[in-house]
Amino acid sequence: MKHLRLGTRGSALALTQSQGIADDLTRLHTGLVVELVLIKTTGDLNQKDPLGQIGGKGVFVKEIEQALLDGKIDFAVHSLKDMPSLLPPGLRLTDPPPRVDARDALVGAHPLEQVAGGATIGTGSLRRQVQLRALRPDLTYQDVRGNVPTRVDKWRTGDYPGGVVLACAGLHRLGRQCGAAQGEIHPLSAEQCLPSPCQGILGLECARPAVAELLNGLGDPTTTWMMQAERAYLEALGGDCNLPAGGLAEASQQRIRFRGVLWRDGQLFRAQLEGDLDEAAELGRRAARQLLG
Repeated sequence: MKHLRLGTRGSALALTQSQGIADDLTRLHTGLVVELVLIKTTGDLNQKDPLGQIGGKGVFVKEIEQALLDGKIDFAVHSLKDMPSLLPPGLRLTDPPPRVDARDALVGAHPLEQVAGGATIGTGSLRRQVQLRALRPDLTYQDVRGNVPTRVDKWRTGDYPGGVVLACAGLHRLGRQCGAAQGEIHPLSAEQCLPSPCQGILGLECARPAVAELLNGLGDPTTTWMMQAERAYLEALGGDCNLPAGGLAEASQQRIRFRGVLWRDGQLFRAQLEGDLDEAAELGRRAARQLLG
């Protein structure tokens, strides 16, 4: 196999992520050519309405997955946090490359604890809103849509004086393209705001075993364990983008720690479990059952 078609969204972040995987593949497999194929998704076409109103999790992947099933592309690169917990029949995720920073960050003039009372913070994520409101109930939280540079610009032009909340991974991957200087990026600890399951992990999705074999060469075993725990957790919650739930697995020395948070009935509920690496998926499911119970 000498030529692969990689399906990707056209945002700056999606293109940066996809080109990085394409470059890694061509370095790993001599003579391989990877062609980027741009695909517009529902989430790209509608950047005004809240995600929950236009389909929730999946609005950034549905059209790309259909192109895979139709044989128009050979594989796709997604931000794994945007993917539903269940894949369409016939598609698979390969072992993911190493995870980057899973945390959220407040992009603004000040870190969260120093933001002036009454200021407005922009985030389209109910998960982020409920966790940050528990820390700073004196702030106002409003939805914000658009790609990373667009959201940063909305803070800079005064739409959200307190700042906007984004994933550290996207800011890191875009570098200067994100529109924020290093001193304007204030990471939030997992204790402050537990991230979305699989945030910071890239999802490599394909249909054919021969393509999966090529992609698995990029896989990182530790990240695979994290992915298994966090996707099992999301699936057990019945989760999509409308569910205000965070989940994070951290692996070290053959052990894995899983933390989960869920907002329901006006309260934040938390769970923390530890176990062996080969229990990763079961830890995620147990955490979900604990939170739902």
